[in-house]
Amino acid sequence: MPRTGLSPEEIQDRAVGLAVARMRRDGFRKVRLVDVAKDIGVSHAALYGHFADKAALLDAVSARWLQAIDAELDAYCRSRRDPLAKLQGWCRCLHQRKRERVRRDPELYKSFDAAAELGKPFIRVHLANARRQVTGLVREAMAAGRIRRGDPARVAAIILAATAAFHHPKLVAQFLADDREPLLRQTLAAVLKGLQ
Repeated sequence: MPRTGLSPEEIQDRAVGLAVARMRRDGFRKVRLVDVAKDIGVSHAALYGHFADKAALLDAVSARWLQAIDAELDAYCRSRRDPLAKLQGWCRCLHQRKRERVRRDPELYKSFDAAAELGKPFIRVHLANARRQVTGLVREAMAAGRIRRGDPARVAAIILAATAAFHHPKLVAQFLADDREPLLRQTLAAVLKGLQ
């Protein structure tokens, strides 16, 4: 353990938490590793052992948020509800979480949006998780006779494309002032009716 008495995992965890606080207070562009290191009580060189640069620290902030969303969405997938209800709940949950982030944490969302534009690895993991989760829900709905048989991955791609306006970072931010959940419900109802 370093002089702080913190394990490497605890240093990383504290760094992410302190970066979030600084992002909220000063904006994500003003976060500096040297300041976060000082807040933790380690040298900036020691923090560079955990994060290659500021971008890596900001990526860790966004990755943690996406991991929490993915875990919540996985819970929808595991629930014992009607497959179509689970699919609809999954889509609403993703929309709500991204909308909440824009509204409550605009600076954190700006950092996430910048990472999304660059297609960072943790963004690709999140998108792969979404495809996997929706494909599984579609497979369940097909097995229950709620969606006609076909290629579950292809049907999942159709659903994700049809609902992209409700979870794509730019579009969530663009329509923040609007309550788009009723439109999301209507979009899903139309898509699912076409798939039945």
